[in-house]
Amino acid sequence: MTGTPSHARIARVILAALAVTVIAGCAPTAAAPDLEELEPPAAAPAVATLGILGDSVSLGVNACAEQGQCAAASWSGGSDPAVGSIAERLAAASGVEPAVVNAAKDGGDVEDALALVDEVVAARPQLVTVLLGGNDACAPSLEEMTPAADYEAGLTELFGRLNAEVPDATILALSVPNVHHLWEIGRGDARAVQAWNSSPSCKNLLGDADDDSAEATARRDAVAARVDEYNAAIERVCAGAERCIDDGGAVFAYEFSTDEISGIDFFHPSIAGQRAIAEIAWGALEGGAG
Repeated sequence: MTGTPSHARIARVILAALAVTVIAGCAPTAAAPDLEELEPPAAAPAVATLGILGDSVSLGVNACAEQGQCAAASWSGGSDPAVGSIAERLAAASGVEPAVVNAAKDGGDVEDALALVDEVVAARPQLVTVLLGGNDACAPSLEEMTPAADYEAGLTELFGRLNAEVPDATILALSVPNVHHLWEIGRGDARAVQAWNSSPSCKNLLGDADDDSAEATARRDAVAARVDEYNAAIERVCAGAERCIDDGGAVFAYEFSTDEISGIDFFHPSIAGQRAIAEIAWGALEGGAG
């Protein structure tokens, strides 16, 4: 079953995300999103258990006041009302709070998700959210990025296992965020440049963050091109899987503001950024046919 959304659905998802931008841009600590009058999405009308596969973004890393994981801030399974996660929206829509099995891994890539999928399968979820690819693209060097063909093969195996072992589960697959945009909005901030230059994370994109040479530009462009390849793969694999919904590239297209990026590492989403992802994900789920 194809997960590719209609143009109307894409427009609705992006408009919802833009509304979040206005809120977050004006006040990073804005009031919680209004979850009243939500209806259970047709693609996942009764979710008793929510499974999560992904990386540090789905663990809420560095979204809260202290460095490290902050599961309450996860766009998918979090409990912080300021985020309005998928789990919280499902609870508001149905009156039943789903159990959450968060098998995301800090630093995890598609291969790690394959190693952890048994944990999700064992829980027999009705919905599985997948946000993978940031760590496949972010690497110490360009040569260490996951090849696009390997990423697609891994995702195909992952979705195939979910279809075979939890055949009634809907898969919600989000696109890889535009990590190159992250560098663009932070490059003028001395604090961000210092944090990136002193961190071992994502050196192929963020290393020597203030270097504008042709070589550095080509290096960053290569990372951006690989993300484009991953996102094309997500749409292809989701279209070939059963009960799979993708976001039509909406997370990638969303231009995170500085308020929506963590002030701890200038890399992960803040509470406002997590809220933006949750809005986009919910819009995709609402628009999906399941």
